[in-house]
Amino acid sequence: MQTYQHSQWGPRMATFLLWVAASASLAFWGLKWSTAGVKLPGASVAGSGGPAPTDPRALARLLGAEGALTPVMAAPDAASRYTLMGVVAGVHGAGVALISVDGKAARPFEVGAVIEAPLVLKSVASRQAILAGGIDAPATVTLELPPVKHLPASAKPEPMPMPMPMPPVKANPLEGNPFKPSLGM
Repeated sequence: MQTYQHSQWGPRMATFLLWVAASASLAFWGLKWSTAGVKLPGASVAGSGGPAPTDPRALARLLGAEGALTPVMAAPDAASRYTLMGVVAGVHGAGVALISVDGKAARPFEVGAVIEAPLVLKSVASRQAILAGGIDAPATVTLELPPVKHLPASAKPEPMPMPMPMPPVKANPLEGNPFKPSLGM
């Protein structure tokens, strides 16, 4: 009878892990190179053959505009009637903004879309949207997202309690065992 002194599973497992790493590397670089020349959807010019523009309704669902209502007090000032709920900004002011008008549910507007009769969404930036009387007109209203709230130091969670210490390890595990094996015959 022949016995093997070394297990065959070590080289098999090493080979398997090497192939997994090679496959993951190939997938990573393949995806990275295939998306290298892709532009943002809002940055392409109509008819240029670039990517299709974003769907405003899908964006609204993504940002949660279906049930979002923001109470706004009625005021004669035009800026107080509009509330910016979210922004997806592209390159050179292109993108989509979620705007609530008169406290109603927020709706998505692409750059160039008419919000109300005289106002048009002129451009968007990372945290603001600019409304004007037309695309080439000067800015009439600038809407900004509210500042991000940070937790105060007192509201941070307390650290986890320390676990119970392990019992000390005996030098001889058979010591004190009434069923310890005997070596005598």
